[in-house]
Amino acid sequence: MKKYERIRRKLLSKREETEGRLNKIDQDILHTNGAPSPDSGEQAIERENDDVLEALGGIARSELEQINTALVRIEQNEYGICTVCKNPISAERLEAIPYTDHCIDCAE
Repeated sequence: MKKYERIRRKLLSKREETEGRLNKIDQDILHTNGAPSPDSGEQAIERENDDVLEALGGIARSELEQINTALVRIEQNEYGICTVCKNPISAERLEAIPYTDHCIDCAE
């Protein structure tokens, strides 16, 4: 586990950042910063914005799940091993995408 301590800290930071972003998206979708506009044209735009926010929220939730899975894999000493072929994942790939669980060959 000490081998990946720096990456673990990076993942924890990324998780905090992603949770904050997701919280902000949820607040925006729920319009906690104010009631929707009474203008019907403005409401249509707000609904379109909500659709975009929901898509971004889905991406953030997926990323958060991957981050949490990577943190569990570190704790279980399974981190850095491809879940498909069981070969080591390159340090460069882990540095670029710390929550990956596939080597470059299996990801392609």
